[in-house]
Amino acid sequence: MSAEASSAKDEGDDKLPLSQRLKLWWEGYELKQPERKLEIVEEEPPEDEGPPTVKGWAVSRQKSVVTLFGDGMVRCIPDKTKSKLTTPMGLNKTLSVAEIGSGLGGFAHWVVDQHEAYVDAYEADDQLYAASKEMTKMAGLTRYIKYHHCDLEDFHPKLNSANVAYASEALFCVKDKQSCLNQIHAMMKPEGQFMMSDYMLDGASLDDPALKEWIAEEPIEPVVIDVKQIRKMLSNSGFEVSIAEDCTEEYKANVLKAFANYARQTGSGAQSGHLHEWVLREGELWTARVKAMEAGVLKVFRVYARVPREIV
Repeated sequence: MSAEASSAKDEGDDKLPLSQRLKLWWEGYELKQPERKLEIVEEEPPEDEGPPTVKGWAVSRQKSVVTLFGDGMVRCIPDKTKSKLTTPMGLNKTLSVAEIGSGLGGFAHWVVDQHEAYVDAYEADDQLYAASKEMTKMAGLTRYIKYHHCDLEDFHPKLNSANVAYASEALFCVKDKQSCLNQIHAMMKPEGQFMMSDYMLDGASLDDPALKEWIAEEPIEPVVIDVKQIRKMLSNSGFEVSIAEDCTEEYKANVLKAFANYARQTGSGAQSGHLHEWVLREGELWTARVKAMEAGVLKVFRVYARVPREIV
């Protein structure tokens, strides 16, 4: 056991910075008993896939993030967080739903399972788009979910098509956020609702070294802006913003739990085969994100907006 891990025992896990705790799972140090049990299956690597990377969405990367975050999930959005993003909007089977940045479809599948809603799922990455369509077909949910391959820099969703829409860590790399938000507003039906969760600033400078270090680690360069700017952009689009909640601490805790769960399973003998190297690479990416949050320069905000009722 390293000196860092030994010190962790003395100090107690909760007193260590989250970025430090996240590194400990690499050394096999059991941090906490997780709630979710993983099924990690050893498989042969696909041919000609190359070394582990977080650039692009190779099949092994898709499998590694699902191992970490759950079926169909490419981001750390546990069910409790999904509920916080959707419950305030009163989802039910009579409402048309849109997801911006649908990844492998896990969130959309959850919405169908929980609310029997119909979902238009928009995804920019062609590999994730193709894989999510196939996974949804295998799950027998093609009646409920329709996927749309899109470019969020030149977004053209179905106009007047959604009662509610949500986006989770889908917009932080979009350069022309105002145009994208304008199009999201255009897709909303009267009195439509929009909930987003994303990486934002809260008074931090783009010149901050910790922020620059994080940006350099991201596979696609982030265009991260202040939460006040997001609120203004949503207002300019025609939305009425009523909630902007800082959920950074909750977000960090969810990330730690996902990696600690994986560490416990592999430490107990579960096999991950070649995927272990992909998970390690994914861990480096998430460590960089957490470090920026712990430095206080990067935050995660949940923002709720709605189309105001027309006065006649």
